[in-house]
Amino acid sequence: MRRMSPDVPLLNDYKQDFFLKRFPQTVLGGPRFKLGYCAPPYIYVNQTVLFLMPWVWGGLGTLLYQLGILEDYYTAALSGGLMLFAAIIIQFISLYARNKSVTVERMLTTDILAEEDEHDFTSCAGTETIKFLIPGKKYIANTVLHSFLAGLMCGLGTWYLLPNRISLLYGSTGGTVLLFVFGWMTLCIGEYSLIVNTAAETATFQTQDTYEITPLMRPLYIFLFVSVDLAHRFLVNIPALEQVNQILHILFIFLPFLWALGTLPPPDSLFLWAMEQVLEFGLGGSSMSTHLRLLIMFIISAGTAVTSYFIP
Repeated sequence: MRRMSPDVPLLNDYKQDFFLKRFPQTVLGGPRFKLGYCAPPYIYVNQTVLFLMPWVWGGLGTLLYQLGILEDYYTAALSGGLMLFAAIIIQFISLYARNKSVTVERMLTTDILAEEDEHDFTSCAGTETIKFLIPGKKYIANTVLHSFLAGLMCGLGTWYLLPNRISLLYGSTGGTVLLFVFGWMTLCIGEYSLIVNTAAETATFQTQDTYEITPLMRPLYIFLFVSVDLAHRFLVNIPALEQVNQILHILFIFLPFLWALGTLPPPDSLFLWAMEQVLEFGLGGSSMSTHLRLLIMFIISAGTAVTSYFIP
C-alpha cells in the first residue's frame, strides 16, 4: 500500500482559493468581499453599506434611547419600522433590475467556473450590479414575508442589545461594549442573508431550496435567542431564566461561527426533527419513513390527544 507523501497539501491551490472565497461569505451571511477577478471598488462599498444598514437604524434608535428621548419599546418600533421600509426598498430595486434586464445570448466558454463567477459591471447602480448584489426572491410572498421579518428582527434585536439592558445583566462596561458590538455583527449577518443575498450554508437538508427556506435559518435562531430575553423581561422573578438569558447573550456573538461550521440545523430539518420527537415521546407514536407520513401521523395523534382531553 502506498502512503501519501507528507509534502502533499491538504488543499491545493484551486481549493485554497475557493475556500478563501466561500468561507468568509458563509461566516458573514452572504457578502462577497473576495472575488476571483478584479471588481470595481463600488461593489465592495455597496456590499458594506447594505451589510451595516441594520446597525445604522438600530444605532439611531439606541442613541435616542440612551439620550432619554424614547422609551425602549418605542426605540424597537422605530428601528424595526426603518428596517422594514429599507427592506421593501431593497426588494423593489431588485425586482426593477430583473424586469429591466433583457436576455442576451453569450458566447459559450470552456471555463464553466469563470462563466459563473465573472460579471460585467458598467456602473454603480447598473442592472448587472444590482442583480449581483441583490439577487432577489423567486416568490412575491417571500418578498413580503422576508421584508416583514427583517423589520421585526431589527426592532427586537435593537431591544435585545440595548446597552442598559446588557449592563443590568452583567454589570460590566467592558462586557457591555463587547456584546453590543459583536451582537450587532450577528444581527447584520442575519439581516443580510434574509433580504440581500443568502450565503451558501454549511448545514443543508435538501439539495434544492425550492421554497427559499435557507434565508430563514439565521433569523430563526436570532428570534429564539430574543424570545428568551423577552420572557425574562416579563417574568423577572425566575432566577434560572436570568442565568439562561446571560448565557445566551454570550453565545449570541458566536452564532456566525456556529452557522458557518454547520453546528446548527436548518429550519426544515429542525422542524421535522422536533415534530418526530414530540410524536414519539409526547404522543406515544413511532417514527415514520417519509415526511408526509410523519406529518399525517403527527396531526392524527395530536388531534386525538386534544379530543381526548375535552371528552367529559
